[in-house]
Amino acid sequence: MLRAALLACGLIFGLGACVSVPSADAAPSASGPRPVPTGIQRWTIAGDLADCVGVAPMQCMRYQERPGGPWLFFYGPIEGFTFREGEEADVEVRYVPVPRPAADASSHRVVLVRELARRPATVSSLSGSDWQLIGMRGHSATAETLSGISMSVDDSGRVSGHSGVNRFSAQAQMQGSSLRLAAPISTRMAGSPEAMARESEFLGRLTRVATWRISGDRLLLSDQAGTELLAFRKAPSGR
Repeated sequence: MLRAALLACGLIFGLGACVSVPSADAAPSASGPRPVPTGIQRWTIAGDLADCVGVAPMQCMRYQERPGGPWLFFYGPIEGFTFREGEEADVEVRYVPVPRPAADASSHRVVLVRELARRPATVSSLSGSDWQLIGMRGHSATAETLSGISMSVDDSGRVSGHSGVNRFSAQAQMQGSSLRLAAPISTRMAGSPEAMARESEFLGRLTRVATWRISGDRLLLSDQAGTELLAFRKAPSGR
C-alpha cells in the first residue's frame, strides 16, 4: 500500500499537484496563500496513511506543526524521510526553492534536515478528537437514528461519549493501527426499546474493535478480520 501510495504521489508530484505551496495541506484561503515557511520546521509525522484527494484519490502522510495541533495532509514525499507504518516520527524539515520550476510544478521541495525520534503510534494520534457515529455496517440504523451516539478520545487514552441513552467510557490501548477497548463502563438510564437496542449493539461492537484508520474526516473501526464495525465523522470544532 505504501509503495503504491508513494509511487502515485511521485507521479503526481512530477506534475506539480502532489504538494501545494506554500502549505502542503490546504488550499489557498480567501486572503491569499500562506507564505512559504522559512528556516527549519519541526513536524510530527503520523504513523498511518490517510485517504486524501490530489489529482485523484490517494493516500497521504499527515503531520502536526506543533504538539497537540491539528493533523494536516502532506501530499508529496519528504526527501530523505522513510515512512514506516505504525511509527510516529519527530523530524526537522525545510522548504527548498526549485530553480526555474515548470509552470505547472511546485516551486519548493520539502527536505529532511534530521530525524529526531521514532516511537510506536499511540492513542495520541486521536487525542483531543470528537466523533459522531454515522454508521454500523450490517445494522438497520441510519445516520439520523445514530445522531445521539458520539465518542471522544482524551490525552490519557480514555474513550468516552454518549451511547444514545447513557454516557460511557472505556480505556483504550493502541499500537500502530491496532486498537483495543476495554469493556465500556456505562450509566444506567432507561430509554425506548429501540434506543436501548441500538445502544447495546454499539457498546458490544466497541469491545470487538481491533483496528482503526482515518479516511478523510471519518474514523473507521474494524474487527480482527477487517470487517468494518463502526463509522464516525469528525465532529465540528466547538461541539
